[in-house]
Amino acid sequence: MKPNEPSRTALMVARQRAAHQLIDHGAILNDPYAVRILGEPEDNVLQAFSNHPMASVGRLFTAARSRIAEDALSKAVERGVRQVVILGAGLDTFALRNPHVARIRIFEVDHPATQAWKRQRLVAAEVAPPPWLTFVPVDFELDDLRQKLSGAGFERTAAAFFTWLGVVPYLTRDAVEGTLGYIASIPNSEVVFDYAEPPESWSEEVQAYAAARMAQLEKINEQQVGRFEPAGVAAILRSQGFEDVEDIRFQEVVSRFGRDVQGLGTGQAGVHVVHAKH
Repeated sequence: MKPNEPSRTALMVARQRAAHQLIDHGAILNDPYAVRILGEPEDNVLQAFSNHPMASVGRLFTAARSRIAEDALSKAVERGVRQVVILGAGLDTFALRNPHVARIRIFEVDHPATQAWKRQRLVAAEVAPPPWLTFVPVDFELDDLRQKLSGAGFERTAAAFFTWLGVVPYLTRDAVEGTLGYIASIPNSEVVFDYAEPPESWSEEVQAYAAARMAQLEKINEQQVGRFEPAGVAAILRSQGFEDVEDIRFQEVVSRFGRDVQGLGTGQAGVHVVHAKH
């Protein structure tokens, strides 16, 4: 991304969330703020997601990974977790929809430019940040995540739940290992994240659609750099001490949620959602 501009990837994901509300009526993830915070005409959102049959695959995955993360978080809260960290939050609205209210404290971590853009969108939508939300601006290339979170009031000695969605495919292996190492340093920590396999595992239809999208992102320096085999991800998690790991393949996502996405394309996407406990 450009230094002083919000992430275009975050905007793309926000449009997918909004499209899920408009086209699929929020069947997987009911989010009354998605369209409102995006601040774009509904016709524009609908048009963007009707010009390619494979757009439905991305819409499904974006909604499903958030649903999986939020379901896992609800169970963690019942077990006593009281800190939630959303890494690469973009226009995520969980803090606004928080069903746990004052039981948890939420830390949204993102690049300063993207976070400033989100705060502008909240003002424009006339939505006030709730008292349990703390914004933590972090430039991952320059700042120390541990220091920034601690400075914002995060307690490293208390259990925490991390969501890290739509970020890993844009990071190097070293960056992924470093972040998972930090999460593992927190007692009773959990994380939900997604990753992508090398393109060879994708169907031709999805490969072509993904390649066109990546070409657009490369122009603004937001191209994907990290592709991982499932065995490699499992090895990284084991090396960091994560023992309870669930790796949900795209086929399982389709089986669980596919019926709720209208006009779902039949392509195979090599994407996964992982829930890991330390």
